[in-house]
Amino acid sequence: MEWDMNRLSRYPFLAQAREYVKAQEIPLEEMLSVRNASVQNRALKRVEDAVDGAEIERDFRRTREDNITDLLSYPLSRFLVASTGDRTLAKWFSHHEGERARAFLSSEPLDIVLSMGTELGLPTVQAPAGAQTGPVKAPWEVDPRAFPDRGEMEQKELWLPFTSFLPARRNISGASWNLVNLGVVNGKLRLNRDQYTRLLQEKVRERVEEGLDMKVRPPKLEHLDAMISRLKAKVDGRKKDYSPTEMGKLTITRLPPCMRQVLGMSQSGENLPHHARFALVTFLHTVGMSSEEIFKVFMNAPDFKGDIVRYQIEHITGASSATSYMVPNCDTMKTGGICYNPDGLCEKEWMTNPMIYYRVKGRKLGAKREDTAS
Repeated sequence: MEWDMNRLSRYPFLAQAREYVKAQEIPLEEMLSVRNASVQNRALKRVEDAVDGAEIERDFRRTREDNITDLLSYPLSRFLVASTGDRTLAKWFSHHEGERARAFLSSEPLDIVLSMGTELGLPTVQAPAGAQTGPVKAPWEVDPRAFPDRGEMEQKELWLPFTSFLPARRNISGASWNLVNLGVVNGKLRLNRDQYTRLLQEKVRERVEEGLDMKVRPPKLEHLDAMISRLKAKVDGRKKDYSPTEMGKLTITRLPPCMRQVLGMSQSGENLPHHARFALVTFLHTVGMSSEEIFKVFMNAPDFKGDIVRYQIEHITGASSATSYMVPNCDTMKTGGICYNPDGLCEKEWMTNPMIYYRVKGRKLGAKREDTAS
């Protein structure tokens, strides 16, 4: 399928977009010259929006020149991200680009969506023989504002092989994504369009993140140094709101392996699955951390939205609801796929909850300190 310039600018990670940029034969030095100031400004804003978690801008009435500027800004924004050498920024950027792609895909004709799925390694397949089909939630029922002309949209069920679905949904969680709710028929899963585009968002994120950890040597240009310094300062500004040493009553050395892993993932900018976030909030609340201290733990997340995070924390801890949730048992952690790196203490028959580990480890460390003192 041939993509016009408008769509190439929306999805600059696709092969056709890369080929177009390559065909322009614009060396890095030229891209960084004053003649391309508009591209540089757009690239810088693109990365800063990722740091800020800004709302996705969808302008469907741009000129061809606007689209070209947007398209050229993508490889330059990648260069800026790699030049900072910050892995957390790379995750923020790839997440934001994935959200951007999904926002545009929500109002595309279905053939465009399926074409992208094919390139990203997530092609749909025919419905399995004998499968019972029924109404599928139309995309405009998910976001009516995105569909001014519903006549062009198709309400159609989509099927994926189970083997393709599992890797794509690795970082997606929630009851609606459980296999028992989706159903498997002869090794295939039935999805609606919104679910399929959510999977494509993850595939985009993975593609964008590829190569962002490569070491680059930016040329010595004053305005480039200024852009990189500005980005580093912005990243540090977001990070400084959270310090690993400011953990309230939490004793790091007592953490069970699962919570140590989840906490480390959060600190390094990983996007935690729903089960992991829930377990971490309940655990930190139970060991005595305040809601504000817990809030800071999630500030490095690529999808961080302050008002949503506060609401979730207050709901889980009982500050805004009638229920204060308990730390999930080990069996629940295993079922949710977040029982990480169990050690010898985890294997004890009576070890049924992460809080038991934390308390037992605390008694052992206390006994060790007493032995050392004597």
